[in-house]
Amino acid sequence: MTIFPSPESLQLPLAHVSIGDCAFATRAMLLTTVLGSCVSATFHHPARRAGGMFHAMLPDKSLRRHTTSARECTFADLAVEAMLERFRAAGMPPRELEVKLFGGANTLQESYAPDLREMLNVGRKNVESALAALARHGLRPKSRDVLGGQGRKLYFATATGEIWLTHLDQELMRKALFERAQRKAGGL
Repeated sequence: MTIFPSPESLQLPLAHVSIGDCAFATRAMLLTTVLGSCVSATFHHPARRAGGMFHAMLPDKSLRRHTTSARECTFADLAVEAMLERFRAAGMPPRELEVKLFGGANTLQESYAPDLREMLNVGRKNVESALAALARHGLRPKSRDVLGGQGRKLYFATATGEIWLTHLDQELMRKALFERAQRKAGGL
C-alpha cells in the first residue's frame, strides 16, 4: 500500500485561487481552490517545473456584458487564454503543457424540477466552454474530474503537477467555503 503525503505536509507556500483568479508560478508551491459549479484547469510544464490554475465561474465572455467589472479569469474561455498567454510569455508553448480539468458540479440536482435544473446547469456549460477553449489550442486534458452533484476541494503542486482532490457533500462544501472566508477576512 502506498501512502501519499497530505499536501500541507509538503511545507510549500500555499496560495488560494478564488473565483475569477488565475495563478501562475515558476517555483514550487501549492495552489488550492474550492469548486461547486465553477471550473478549474491546472496547467503544468514538466521540464520547467512551472504550473498554473484558474477558477472560472461563468462559461464564456458573451456573459461579460452583464458583468463588466468581472476579471478575465471569471470566464472559462478567457481564463484558458489568460493562462496560456502567461506560459507563452515565460517561453513555454501550450503544446508542452499537461492540463487537468475539474469542477462543473450541478449542486442544484435535488433542488429544482428537471427542466429548470438543466437550464440552470452552469457547471456543465463551464466544462464545455473550457474544453472547447483548450481544443482550440490543440490541448486535451490528461485527466478530468468534472460534473456530478458534489463540489470539490483541490490542491495542485505547481512543480510536480500532482493533484489532491476531495469530493465535498453539501455540508463539507459549506465548511470549506466558510474556512476560506475566515482566512480571507483574517488576511491569511
